[in-house]
Amino acid sequence: MTIVQWIGPALAILAATLICAPPWGAAGDLKLVQPLLPYVVIHLMTERRGEVVPDWLVFLAGFATDVAGQGPLGFWALIYLSGYTMVRSVTAAHPLRAMSGAAFFAVTLACLVVMQWSAASIYYLRGVEITPLIVAAAVAFFVYAVLAVLIPRSAKEPARFNDRLERGI
Repeated sequence: MTIVQWIGPALAILAATLICAPPWGAAGDLKLVQPLLPYVVIHLMTERRGEVVPDWLVFLAGFATDVAGQGPLGFWALIYLSGYTMVRSVTAAHPLRAMSGAAFFAVTLACLVVMQWSAASIYYLRGVEITPLIVAAAVAFFVYAVLAVLIPRSAKEPARFNDRLERGI
């Protein structure tokens, strides 16, 4: 992996994280859409070019979202890393096609919504409202669909293998 291949996805993830910083974001229930948008970019970049998205960059994007949102540290880092792990484990051997990629993103997003609801309910010691999380997930899926159309797939992607899984580490 060369530095040029790594810089594109890293800049895209960094830009999405900075653009979605809460001070200039939406109000009310739509404020939960913002932190999911960097995850959309992380998911798409990992799905398309997984070998150039390091896990530490995903953690830093989540941690920056936590700091900017003044929420519990580690919340979005946990959500981003969980989704990243799901994507990497599915796309390690072969890239997904357009429809299977969208279906997999929907399943991953549903898992992340359940994780967000669970972690927030534990944090506040009461069940939180799930409707804003579902609305945020629907908006994130729409953004994913738009970005998936705008960002072209490479014509011939090589098979990817997760060497950490093969070595047993």
